[in-house]
Amino acid sequence: MRKRLGELLIESGRLDTAQLKSALAHQRRWGKKLGVCLTDLGFMTEIELTSFLAQHLRLPMIDVTRIPSSKITKSLLNLIEVGFARRERVIPLAVKEVKKKKRLILASSDPTNFSIFDDIQFKTGLPVIAMVAPDGDIDWFIRRYYLNETESLSENYVSGISVLEKTQPPEALAIDPISTVFYDENFTNVSRLYDKSKSTPEDSSDS
Repeated sequence: MRKRLGELLIESGRLDTAQLKSALAHQRRWGKKLGVCLTDLGFMTEIELTSFLAQHLRLPMIDVTRIPSSKITKSLLNLIEVGFARRERVIPLAVKEVKKKKRLILASSDPTNFSIFDDIQFKTGLPVIAMVAPDGDIDWFIRRYYLNETESLSENYVSGISVLEKTQPPEALAIDPISTVFYDENFTNVSRLYDKSKSTPEDSSDS
């Protein structure tokens, strides 16, 4: 049985039961995702939470601010409508052919919400490959590409949100994070998400 974020954090010792109860109460009051509630209350930073999820779920981290804007097309954005993206904290990054099948690569700040990936796969007809991004990065992407708020996104805001700017990512990431489809070795100890000699571990259609 797949475990939810709160259970994973309790089992790992990163959160105690009192903190979880407080975060759940905050969630009920404000209707936010649990991860956002944890950071709002100061129990974890976005970097700590994203790092934990990447390590525990063995998912790659992605710096969405480094993706060339030319790759974020209208047809790509139409795969996940803006209301769904904002509510579920999930964004489309690319459609790529992996193992001779087109896959939808997406990023989420809550990759324990597995039913959302199933829903997206059903609606789009595309198997999903999930990556992890900090919630601030998800928010930046939605504001930048869905809402076209380019003028209101200050340089301080953009430079301050990205976790991978602080972790000295692999050189290939700076060139093309989507074509590389990488695993960040600092968090997962695996060099790439997709290797032609191996299966793709996070391809939901094969799991």
